Amino acid sequence: MIKAVIIDDELKSREVLETLLNQMVEGVMVIGTADSVITGVRLLERSEPDVVFLDIEMPRKDGFQLLDELRPFRFEVVFTTGHDQYAIQAFRNNAIDYLMKPIDIDQLQHAVDKVREKKHLNQLNSNYEAFVADVHKSDEHKRQIALPGSGGTTFVKIEDIVYLRGDGAYTYFFLKNGKRVTVSKNLKEYERQLESDEFFRVHKSFLIHLPEMVRYVRGDGSYVLMSNGDKVDVSKRRREGFMAALSKL
Repeated sequence: MIKAVIIDDELKSREVLETLLNQMVEGVMVIGTADSVITGVRLLERSEPDVVFLDIEMPRKDGFQLLDELRPFRFEVVFTTGHDQYAIQAFRNNAIDYLMKPIDIDQLQHAVDKVREKKHLNQLNSNYEAFVADVHKSDEHKRQIALPGSGGTTFVKIEDIVYLRGDGAYTYFFLKNGKRVTVSKNLKEYERQLESDEFFRVHKSFLIHLPEMVRYVRGDGSYVLMSNGDKVDVSKRRREGFMAALSKL
């Protein structure tokens, strides 16, 4: 449904246009009329029309001045006037159409169709923007991990994890800020949750966040120096896979 407002200082013009819109044009509802710029501004400040049918020449102030008082406005504008010299100025004010009085029903229908198409396009754009925002929020959510504890659940950003250490039924998260979060789940559980090119199980007891490595020291007792200064052992049987993981960085 297209919601319309009519602003015209001539009572007869308002009545004729309202009758045409209500009886001859499908899908339009006139939600208000006004007889001057002052009353028109008041009406538009308390309503949200899709389109305003706006006369140009009115006492004291004209239709262009009404638009100046309301900028930025979100409704479409169809100028309705008995004068053709304002056409260029009308379209410079982003009018969607310019109708000459007496209003031709076919031209009126065409103007409403353009409003309807514009409204549909705006809705599609709005839906797309909302979709992108939801995807972004979803991605942000996926970049966090929930760590349940006795005092509640702690949400940790993936990027803030330095490494994890498993100890039987417990897993310890070592974070960039120096904090350690203890969770009563084994390391295997979080290895599945954090499965990506960013994490690697270098030892049965350690899962490291590869971007947080500072140095890898090879040898019989090879280890990785992490960004928080901790040394994490790399087991012999996992070295080959670890080197393959490093090659992907």
